[in-house]
Amino acid sequence: MSRTASVRVPASSANLGPGFDVLALALDLHLDVAAREAKKTTIVWEGEGAGEVPLTRRNLLARAAQEPFNGWSRPLEGLELTVRNQVPIGRGLGSSAAAIVAGIVLGAKLRGLRMSRQRVLELAFPLEGHGDNLAAALYGGFCIAAIDDGGARVHRLDWPARWRALILVPAALSPTHDARRLVPRRPARQDAVFNLGRVAEWVLATLERDRSLLTNAMDDRLHQPGRSRAYPYLDDMIAAAEQAGALGAALSGAGGSVIAIADRNLDQVSRAMGTIARGYGLAHRVLTLSVATRGALPR
Repeated sequence: MSRTASVRVPASSANLGPGFDVLALALDLHLDVAAREAKKTTIVWEGEGAGEVPLTRRNLLARAAQEPFNGWSRPLEGLELTVRNQVPIGRGLGSSAAAIVAGIVLGAKLRGLRMSRQRVLELAFPLEGHGDNLAAALYGGFCIAAIDDGGARVHRLDWPARWRALILVPAALSPTHDARRLVPRRPARQDAVFNLGRVAEWVLATLERDRSLLTNAMDDRLHQPGRSRAYPYLDDMIAAAEQAGALGAALSGAGGSVIAIADRNLDQVSRAMGTIARGYGLAHRVLTLSVATRGALPR
């Protein structure tokens, strides 16, 4: 009898302003996948991404269940995957990291391998290319991904229970590859120093539960100024969210979603973000989410 396996992985928002490729927050939207080894690969996909993702061996879930194991563990002949997905695809909410983590966890279970989260992270890093979303997908909560010899070490901080994430999600697929090219390869020294201070304030705000630090802590001079050319609504939306009572706001990952953190006035913040989106003719939805306190869970 062939093995079966299932896993649940959260969405995530990375960068959070100044923490470029370092900070990420797990969100209470999930990718649920059930898998069985089979003669060939078949995928049944429900929810976000239905009609957008390939349902073949090229699917990122299927690739992640196979490619990281090449050369040191047996190949799987094929996979039957049943997917229920809440994570918007290609909107800066960690959909690729969730799929990669899910695929590796499932690939390990179907092969009868026991694997630590650090080992999953090591195998996932070459497929994703950066550790922030992977860290949040694996560990949950608020994560720091420290780059180390081509991989990453993860430090997880407990998230203040009252703080919520409001996410404005554009209806259209985001031009994330274009947005990545807009990040300067050699940032100015003063901008790097500015961001270092903001990352430190982010960590302090979380540890001390100090809401007063968060508006400044989410400021950025490294990637958002360039990416705002791809997302012209960004600066106005951040300002509107903060004026409506958000503790801070930022581009989510490479965009085009925008994340605001708030512990009160949630409806006002949501309406303010929506008003800016409509002013730019941007079809959208606004989600009010808790932070996912647990990362990838085999089920």
